[in-house]
Amino acid sequence: MTGSTWVLWWKDAQGTASLGLLQERLLRGLRASLKGRWSMDTKLFHSLYNFVQHQNIKVPPLTAPRGTASDQSMYLVVRGTSRRQFYVMASNRVVVEAEPEMESIVLRLKNLWTPRQTARVEGYTYEGDDWVIRTGNMMVGTSYKGLIIEINYLPCSNPEQTRGLMLELLMMILPEDAQVDANHGVDYRRAGLDPTSMTDRHTAYQYVHLFTQSSLL
Repeated sequence: MTGSTWVLWWKDAQGTASLGLLQERLLRGLRASLKGRWSMDTKLFHSLYNFVQHQNIKVPPLTAPRGTASDQSMYLVVRGTSRRQFYVMASNRVVVEAEPEMESIVLRLKNLWTPRQTARVEGYTYEGDDWVIRTGNMMVGTSYKGLIIEINYLPCSNPEQTRGLMLELLMMILPEDAQVDANHGVDYRRAGLDPTSMTDRHTAYQYVHLFTQSSLL
């Protein structure tokens, strides 16, 4: 699916009640169609090795604070019903798409990669005339951590040109007093991604940026 995507975190959401509130405002207020269930997983792996140096990988230079990511960390982002997999590593400077079999291979490499934490998001997908909104409650391990909202505006893939429109959609469905982490400061160039034309790799990168900068993983 093309277009521009914005991933954000409703920090003080109240589980099923908040998910139901969003559904009511999307279906009744925005006349959206409920398309079905949606899920997303982000798994953190840690290595004793510096993966960049060990594999001699060429990556863009560090131009922003590291946050909590490091060259010893790797994030696996698995999205949607197709379960497409994206790996983000090397202090968030490398984003690659992989086949589903790759996860089982990583899990077998226990001497290299050790699973640390998992964020699991489960909810629903809604469609409007030119947008798709996904909402889901988030668990990190066994702890509830609020609600994830993913807004996808289909006609345009430039995030700078679509942020205002997506913000309007967000304001129509969220309570005025909702505490939201808008996931600002995402620098796609850090991972060698074009900042003017989004792809699914950009969306996976947004998730990892949110989880690392917010210390969720």
